[in-house]
Amino acid sequence: MLRVFSIGTFMMIYLSITTTYGQLARKAQEVWPSIDAYYKLNDHLRLYSTMAGTKKDSSNYTDGSLGLFLDVFAFPVLSKRRETHLEELPGKYFRLRAGYQYSQSPPSSEDPFRENLFVLQADGRAVLPYSILFTLRNRFDFRFKEEAFSARYRPRLQFERDFHTEYLFFTITSFVEYYANFGSSELDRFRFQLAFEVKVTKHLSYETYWNHQFGNQPSVQEVDAFGMVLKFYLNRREKEKKGNKAD
Repeated sequence: MLRVFSIGTFMMIYLSITTTYGQLARKAQEVWPSIDAYYKLNDHLRLYSTMAGTKKDSSNYTDGSLGLFLDVFAFPVLSKRRETHLEELPGKYFRLRAGYQYSQSPPSSEDPFRENLFVLQADGRAVLPYSILFTLRNRFDFRFKEEAFSARYRPRLQFERDFHTEYLFFTITSFVEYYANFGSSELDRFRFQLAFEVKVTKHLSYETYWNHQFGNQPSVQEVDAFGMVLKFYLNRREKEKKGNKAD
């Protein structure tokens, strides 16, 4: 009896270890570094550019992307909210974004690709209790990957909270996002992210985050990604002032 119990226990432990190992083997570990730059044209318009990359820990796979976008801000409902937060133009409740992003992997990579991505996005905000800023993002991606075209809708629910100390200003952000692929529902996926952003100087902030991805089907790989973003903020008015002083 004891022998049968020992064999059964051993088999259960073995199967548990095998299952766990298989799950870990299917989970990708990635690093997502990027540099973002924001250029404020006026109180309603802003240019946003990004340069990002992906590096898989388990292989030599890498890719990179470049993007340029125009942000349009409207409806000054939040006029006294987040004026020290660099990410937003103060006092604007609604944002439209349109732009283009190009992504490519090296020809020698495991799965080389080229992608042209056109983006349309609309964001709405509201202030919740405890000074939490809620953002509902609606983003549409129109993708040309090699010679194939596809489109997807990416709704996101995002929550942000600012914190202040005598010497430090930082923001904690979390969101959940769904990727709905038109005509290819087997590629749909969820992403959850938790981020910490600290204001370094008046024109510079640094963000680090953890992002977890899981799909509806086994064909979508589970991903844990660690990201870091260096953000630069330029102001047209301030640049003009500096130019006048130099004269």
